[in-house]
Amino acid sequence: MDNPSFGIDGTELIIVNSVGNGVGNGTVNGAANGVSYDAKRNTIKDPDKTVAVLGSGDYGRAISRRFVNSGYTVYIGSRDPNRSKLKFLVRQTGATLTSQEVALGAANVVIVAVGRDYYDYLPLSLLRGKLLIDVSNNTERRKGPHYRSNAEYLQGLVPEAKVVKGFNVLSAYALENGGIQGSKEVYLASDHMDAKTKVSDIVRMMGFHPVDWGSLQASRDIEDIPLLFMPSWKRPVAVVFGIFLFMWILALFSFQICYNWAKGDWHGEWKHIAMINFNRVIAITAIWTLSFCYLPGLIAAYIQLWRGTKYSRFPKWLDDWLKMRKQLGLLMLGLAGMHACISVAFLTPQTTEWVYEEPQKIRAQVLVDANTTLTETITLYNFEFNWRGELFLTMGAIATCLLVILGITSLPSVTATLSWKEFTFIQSKLGWVALIAAASHDIFLAWHFMFLYWGCFRTLPIGPQYALYPPFI
Repeated sequence: MDNPSFGIDGTELIIVNSVGNGVGNGTVNGAANGVSYDAKRNTIKDPDKTVAVLGSGDYGRAISRRFVNSGYTVYIGSRDPNRSKLKFLVRQTGATLTSQEVALGAANVVIVAVGRDYYDYLPLSLLRGKLLIDVSNNTERRKGPHYRSNAEYLQGLVPEAKVVKGFNVLSAYALENGGIQGSKEVYLASDHMDAKTKVSDIVRMMGFHPVDWGSLQASRDIEDIPLLFMPSWKRPVAVVFGIFLFMWILALFSFQICYNWAKGDWHGEWKHIAMINFNRVIAITAIWTLSFCYLPGLIAAYIQLWRGTKYSRFPKWLDDWLKMRKQLGLLMLGLAGMHACISVAFLTPQTTEWVYEEPQKIRAQVLVDANTTLTETITLYNFEFNWRGELFLTMGAIATCLLVILGITSLPSVTATLSWKEFTFIQSKLGWVALIAAASHDIFLAWHFMFLYWGCFRTLPIGPQYALYPPFI
């Protein structure tokens, strides 16, 4: 052979070509006209389960290992396959390291795992008639009237090939740890339906889920996906931050500015901004956010009743609101978790005496200094909850537990194990129970001063009161 290559155990790879009724002389003419033969194991490789990977970098090795684990024979084509370090790295994947020419001769399916700048250095003439899977990504989003995606550019270089865009949304980590990311979607785009169908079968064999995005032009959007930074989270974060900021300003006026103004002393209460104010604000923000997860569903139902049909489109603002409910719910869960942690450290008979049993008071001699004592009234606090305190704490614990269940079942891996009836029961019925429990938690904490007003010309309602406005709606 002019260009032999060796597998991971040193076995020579021989390409046998069937021509008419005879047998070829060992030259590499492609897997379409022949099969590969393992001389040591005396077995014939299945051409439909053979893949060539062009590119021996981290991603090329990661996807090669995944193919090997899925039962494929993989040849990694490198421009310099004789590097000892590269041989060691490829040996760990279970693939065979060889030259690009030999790898292309052994397989019809080719993974192009090199960057766009290196496409021109590939053996383009050997790519003709192959099924090329472009897995490359860009370093920045490229736009413009003359812009072509990497996959479109590759198709232009080799018009005789069938180019499919895919796998670029999977990281090397996701490929190497597919056991915990088995439900990850792989977006595919191609102008060749037969090639896209074959790649879809390969994706399923590897444990992922193929999603057809259409023609090769859609690869422009697919290549932009890894460059997007939390696009579905921007609005929910802005909404929650806006609620938090509004509540924080109200708390600042209620408990610091107006309180000190009424007392005529501007030195008090400022130390509470860092914890007590923050804890109050995140509690109110959490219950408002939870309410906003369910309010758009009610609005949508009333719109459908008013229109007399469920088939008309919702207004854009309502459609966007409905789409951000999952993100709002997860942000709410984080706020509720912080509120629970701070409250555990903060809740004492001194800070919330009304949820504890009545304290006792005694008169005692207090030593001021070595020669002076004073008689003072000392309060002995009772650390046992009263009935109201027990209900307040129980409702808070129930709400927190249900919110954790809602958060866990919103994960794609958990959602995939639930039927639609189970999912809607948890997210709808249990969600409403969580909202009722959270509102009850607030009511039992502060019902005796719920309708009091705090300073600022008696215009600002107390926090526990306006916390209930959205839930009551």
